[in-house]
Amino acid sequence: MAVAVIFPKLDEAMTSGRIVRWLKNEGDRVEKGEIILEIESEKTSFEIEAETSGILSKIMAKAGDEVLIGTTIAYILQPGEKAPEAEAPVKAEAKKAKPEAEARAEAPKPVRETKDIKASPLARNIAREHNVDLSRVTGTGPGGRITREDVLKFVEEGKAAEAPAPVEVVARGEAEIVPLSTMREVIARRMVESFKTPHFYLTVEVDAQELQKTRQQLLPIIEANAGVRLTLTDLIIKIAAKALERNPAINCAYADGSMKLLKRIDIGLVTSVEGGLMVPVIRDASKKSLAEIARARAELVQKARERTLSKEEMSGSTFTISNMGMYDIDQFSAIIQPPEAAILAVGRIADKVVARKGEMAIRPMMSLTLSIDHRVLDGALGARFLQTVKDYIEDPVNLIL
Repeated sequence: MAVAVIFPKLDEAMTSGRIVRWLKNEGDRVEKGEIILEIESEKTSFEIEAETSGILSKIMAKAGDEVLIGTTIAYILQPGEKAPEAEAPVKAEAKKAKPEAEARAEAPKPVRETKDIKASPLARNIAREHNVDLSRVTGTGPGGRITREDVLKFVEEGKAAEAPAPVEVVARGEAEIVPLSTMREVIARRMVESFKTPHFYLTVEVDAQELQKTRQQLLPIIEANAGVRLTLTDLIIKIAAKALERNPAINCAYADGSMKLLKRIDIGLVTSVEGGLMVPVIRDASKKSLAEIARARAELVQKARERTLSKEEMSGSTFTISNMGMYDIDQFSAIIQPPEAAILAVGRIADKVVARKGEMAIRPMMSLTLSIDHRVLDGALGARFLQTVKDYIEDPVNLIL
């Protein structure tokens, strides 16, 4: 029986992806579980395995094609079988062609193609980011395949600096034209799509003195139990999860004209990586201890920066946190990640003069801004959620009650 090779959905907001390359040719024998092609979203590359053994047939999308999710791109047949009649795969809208002269002027000079070199998708991503010519890297993997460690070692030894520039910057007067990376192109498109959501913003200022004290008291305990350093972000993740338990209406999503109330609490954490952003997900955050959250956050952030997150580790969040306090940002409004209905933006902690019991005092204050989807949430619901978060931050002992 013919088995279709379907272009998969790597995360909930994904609508299309790019075929990096086929590792098997049409007519080749493939075994179940064998990697047959590499695909790419804006976040990372993935290797796709054959779902069954057979003959790879009727490849309908080639390397470089941008394909809509759910599209059949090939078939795996048994000997003697014929592929079903099928329409060509639905491809995402291509960029409008530019006049030939302009295209030549703006075309970047990429790093030399290395399709004939055996390398993992992650190794290729890191090589592109660090401008590494893979033909100069010695592979230590099976059959001489180049691994992530091989590329990182090459970079550390300083050899990457000798490679040619990956992008030619074209000057026009006083401006420089730099092509967007695949990650930035897709982020840009999704941010435009997300901003069509009717956002509503609520901001509250919070006294973080007790939160800072609690972190200092717990630092040695968490480090001894979990082997990681407790951060303020870990505490905020825990607080947000507890606040969502008390305000379950916030943990929802807009879906086809209805509101989906979500039972699980999976918190996404916006993480800066080279060239863009990733959002790893802390699963069942409301059920995890602070030590478990700290350990999960440390592992996921490290994986994000190494581009080794799996599909499951960066999809399915129900609520997201974006913390820019480490960049000395006082306050900002974050853009919701569909299909979620809310995102919490966290600013820095800074000493301010405030009124306490009729007198002036200097206290460490921080701003929290909640962005909500006004189609499914109202200001009063958002305000109650923020008030709960504020209460936990100003009296963290409530976290253990």
